Amino acid sequence: MKRALALLLAVFLAAAGARAQQSGADEAAAGKAPPPEHSAEEALDALRPVLIGKRYLDQAAKRLAVQLARMGGDRPPAWFEDNALVASDFVADVRVMYALEFKEGTQLVSQGMMKSWGMDAERLHQRALANLDRLYGEIPLKQVGKLPWLRVIDTRDDYAASRVLLHWRWAELTLALGEALILGMPTRDVVVMTATLEPAKIAQLRETVDTVERHQGRPVTRKLFQWTPQGWLEFAEGSEESQQQGGEGGEQQGAAEGKMPVASLEAQANVAGQPAAAQGGQARQEEGADQHGDQHDQQPLQHGQ
Repeated sequence: MKRALALLLAVFLAAAGARAQQSGADEAAAGKAPPPEHSAEEALDALRPVLIGKRYLDQAAKRLAVQLARMGGDRPPAWFEDNALVASDFVADVRVMYALEFKEGTQLVSQGMMKSWGMDAERLHQRALANLDRLYGEIPLKQVGKLPWLRVIDTRDDYAASRVLLHWRWAELTLALGEALILGMPTRDVVVMTATLEPAKIAQLRETVDTVERHQGRPVTRKLFQWTPQGWLEFAEGSEESQQQGGEGGEQQGAAEGKMPVASLEAQANVAGQPAAAQGGQARQEEGADQHGDQHDQQPLQHGQ
């Protein structure tokens, strides 16, 4: 089993590394020169949601603040606010940024850009979701050869993790996969999931997510999440054991009362789309964090340059 897991990690690292390298080059290229002027409607059609861990978003925001301070001089406070990145909460330590995917490159959305389109954060988020669903709504799953209980989102369009935002699409998948759907999204390019609550398999899922997040660029989170009809919840440590024990302990009682036993979920986050308390993960390797931060250093300023 360990050999199969090692093979799985190698596949993840190779595939995600290639995509991250190309995407990093695209983002860096976008930082060298602003993209050509686009109409508001063209920009909104190019709008996409992008997931990122709070920790890494904070790092990017600090770097951007330094860049703005160097260029700002005596500019009014509104100039700094307009050039700040737009971001919204998702669940646990995961945040949503917004990007414009143009042929000539990718550009992150700033507060000033959002205002210029006559949008607020909620309308911007809904438009981004609609675009994502229209273009990348399908969730192509692939079973891992020697680990058939494990599945990955099999895509090369850079929006694997973003698909987790399409809650209604996952409702359909649960009907096919089973009641429990646990997933990890260690990077924007890698989403790995299982439909079992067996502790040993959940532990392997955690190990996979942890390793990919530590060694790849464009990180999101090391946490696991469970789909529920109300939204995604953080899958807390030990939840698989408590659910299994609850099911076994409640089976006889439920049968005696003529009811189906219901296992409780120990969740530490709010439902998707609601503000959640930020929870820090383990420290990422310094080199990996620097590489990720360098990508965001070169994001173009959007206004008043």
